[in-house]
Amino acid sequence: MMKTGFVFDESYFWYDSLNQAFPPFLIEPGGNPDRPDIKRRFYNLLSHSGLLKKLSHIEPRPATEAEILSVHSKAYYDSLAKQNSLPAGVGGEGAVFAEGGFDIAKLAAGGAITAVEKVLSGEVSNAYALVRPPGHHAETDTGAGFCILNNVALAAKQALQLGGFERVAIIDWDVHHGNGAQQIFWQDPSVLTISVHQHYSFLEVDTGTAEYKGEGAGEGYNINVPLPPGSGDVTYATVFDEVVIPALEAYQPQMIIVASGLDAGCYDPLGRMALTPKGFRHMASTVRQAAERLCEGRLVLCQEGGYDLASTPYMGLAVLEGLSAITLDLVNPFQVFGDSLGYTQEVLPHQAKVIATAIEQVRALAKA
Repeated sequence: MMKTGFVFDESYFWYDSLNQAFPPFLIEPGGNPDRPDIKRRFYNLLSHSGLLKKLSHIEPRPATEAEILSVHSKAYYDSLAKQNSLPAGVGGEGAVFAEGGFDIAKLAAGGAITAVEKVLSGEVSNAYALVRPPGHHAETDTGAGFCILNNVALAAKQALQLGGFERVAIIDWDVHHGNGAQQIFWQDPSVLTISVHQHYSFLEVDTGTAEYKGEGAGEGYNINVPLPPGSGDVTYATVFDEVVIPALEAYQPQMIIVASGLDAGCYDPLGRMALTPKGFRHMASTVRQAAERLCEGRLVLCQEGGYDLASTPYMGLAVLEGLSAITLDLVNPFQVFGDSLGYTQEVLPHQAKVIATAIEQVRALAKA
């Protein structure tokens, strides 16, 4: 019987990204979009809905220095450690943290790694890590965009080592480009990186287009799908049916890691996409079924973005339903608005063009 694990620790909600103002700094710093109460409400919804009781709790541990150095440089690690006791530390552009933040980031990275360990041991079939801070913008030598350690990259590295695997896949459905995994595994064919994101949104302006395919031995093993703003359930489902799943089938990963951002939701303030809870449930279910076919179900999802106080928890609930194959008898109040967005109910020509480009890369991967 399938069992879904759930990584959580109260201290994840204590991570403070600090209030920031954006250049040219003409206004006072205001509320940071990376608010801990958003993910706390997600946890509360899982608890109150009854779904949490059906999941297997996984206690996280801090990532070790050696584990972190499998992805990040020693100079960057030392810089974060030195700043941990300061009132404010800086991991990179938009990655500011309060005192003790590096300790919590190590626990978040360790939570992702622990999820991998539990799946590999067979204690759970798959797992979701509700961790903070997020990680998918962090590169080898720097953090960015609320991220200081790359949780999914660390999880993938440990899966390769602990599982004795040759191939692990990372899928990133956060609304922003998964630049961190792309950079870290740029020349590494042992990790297939697939990022489905909004075109030209924040950090992916220079890195998230289809031209970025990897280099050297890693050429062809990085797939970007930069969707136009306004893409909704049908477009995302088409991407998964025609790009993501065929890429997985061609690559034959031995484990799958997902950067599970919820900010492609139709209410999110930091994205302009139109996914509904049904869309998130479909993506999670589709990847779970692919993992069951391709790699004995070995699948770990790690929390990334999601910035709307009211709707983000419900988008996350739908993901957990798809991952666990448990559908609750619960009306999702944030489905109604998404269903009213008529233009998202078909794949439009400018969206189809992006998908067609990605399909060509998948075909090349299948021939490799």
